[in-house]
Amino acid sequence: MIRNLKALSFLIFVLLTSSVYGQFGELCVDCYPSVEVGGVNSSINGFDNTSSKTGFYIGYFNYRWISDSFALRAGGTYQNLGVQIDDAEDNFIIHSINFPVSLHYTYQNKFQGFIGGELGTNLFGSYPESNEPSNITGANDVDIREVVSFLDASIFLGVGVIISDNIDINLRYNLGVTDVRSQEFNTEGEEWNENWLTLSIAYTWRD
Repeated sequence: MIRNLKALSFLIFVLLTSSVYGQFGELCVDCYPSVEVGGVNSSINGFDNTSSKTGFYIGYFNYRWISDSFALRAGGTYQNLGVQIDDAEDNFIIHSINFPVSLHYTYQNKFQGFIGGELGTNLFGSYPESNEPSNITGANDVDIREVVSFLDASIFLGVGVIISDNIDINLRYNLGVTDVRSQEFNTEGEEWNENWLTLSIAYTWRD
């Protein structure tokens, strides 16, 4: 029942986000939208005995030119983050809705570089059952708010190739700058910082 409610809340959040940005796209003068999908490889610094995991990524954005070469981009994304835990049957997964803002530089309409910041919301997730005693054993019975914080922030740097008028391929690295471990769960005073690499393909409605 709890999982169903979380899934429903997540779906409602995504639909509301899409609606807001859809309206923003209509109201934003001289903006052009972009849809992006791809994969992420994420890790959590400070979380011992873990390795990176792969997940899914999707985003919706609006660009606005501020000069011939520079544009601002803002939007919303869903990202499947987390880690693989040693001696665990499943992955530790965090379902996150993020709101990035970035400055993009375009060179000869073929290449782009960008830098920005991102506010993240860790909505819900799943926890593995470990074969060894650990601080997350039995965490399937623990609400995610007891393990990770609801909000986090990161900065990112990326590059992209414009392969046609509408198709881009982008590579971006996010570096977490806040502790995502909740105060209730952090009994040892250690920080967890989410970091992830995203490879994506985007369809952009350029003029």
